[in-house]
Amino acid sequence: MAIIFLNQSECTICNQTLNKGEDIVSFPPMLKDNKFYIFNDSGFHHACLEKFSLGREALKYLKELYLSKNN
Repeated sequence: MAIIFLNQSECTICNQTLNKGEDIVSFPPMLKDNKFYIFNDSGFHHACLEKFSLGREALKYLKELYLSKNN
């Protein structure tokens, strides 16, 4: 998972600081052939990801990834 320092790290989409209390999503490291590689080991505001289709797909991918690890 990405290491995020609250009030210091920036959302890779909007370049604004990721602050305590915000809805933040972090992605794990990924292989370059993964279509979601642009999210590789980074943190984002959930709202920023929701603004475009690949971001919404990546959120679904992340959810499926965690569900498969917990089963």
